[in-house]
Amino acid sequence: MLDFSDVRQAMVDGQLRTNDVTNSELLDAFTLVPRHLFVDPTQHPIAYADRVVTALGPAHRQMLSPMCLGRMIQAAEIKEGMAVLDVAGGAGYSSALLAALGAEVTMLEDQMAQTLIAEQTLKKAGIGGVITISGEIANGVDKKINYDAILLNGRCELVPESLIDLLVEGGRLVVVMGSSTSSSVRVFTRSDDSFGEKRLMSAYGPLISAFSRVPEFVF
Repeated sequence: MLDFSDVRQAMVDGQLRTNDVTNSELLDAFTLVPRHLFVDPTQHPIAYADRVVTALGPAHRQMLSPMCLGRMIQAAEIKEGMAVLDVAGGAGYSSALLAALGAEVTMLEDQMAQTLIAEQTLKKAGIGGVITISGEIANGVDKKINYDAILLNGRCELVPESLIDLLVEGGRLVVVMGSSTSSSVRVFTRSDDSFGEKRLMSAYGPLISAFSRVPEFVF
């Protein structure tokens, strides 16, 4: 039987530490949270590989690679007690990491069945401090609540302004932006009624359809 604890440590040492993930608390979270519990059982042998894998649950949500997710969470600058929105969280792996950092996490998925899977998997992993909700990815949360940070688990072709509007002043939204052939992690920071943008690194992420471009016909 595969020893997941050894493979998990190898992931941290070989994929995260060597790719500028330097936050010690975040590295501890990756070491402790059992990623394979959140992965579709058919992909358990590659649960800790440096690649996108399929999350547990009916939505078949694609999970970001550990390195990409680690760099994104680090860029969000999570602190204990922060209100964080985790969008398209699949079975809850990214939410588990955020909660391990002391954040008060709300995870948004667009299917009730997937949300229930996330609740069950987080409980199985012994993770508390996560509220799971179902709703539209772009507009499925209470707009009276403002978040210190927002993480999108995938790639957007359009700037997710409806989510940026949910940030507190100085809050950060981290997402992969671009096309299937050219994309990068971007950090959007809320400032008054506008936002700044910073490119972090080249990266691949599965498309979040709520923020995809409508195909245009050219005559």
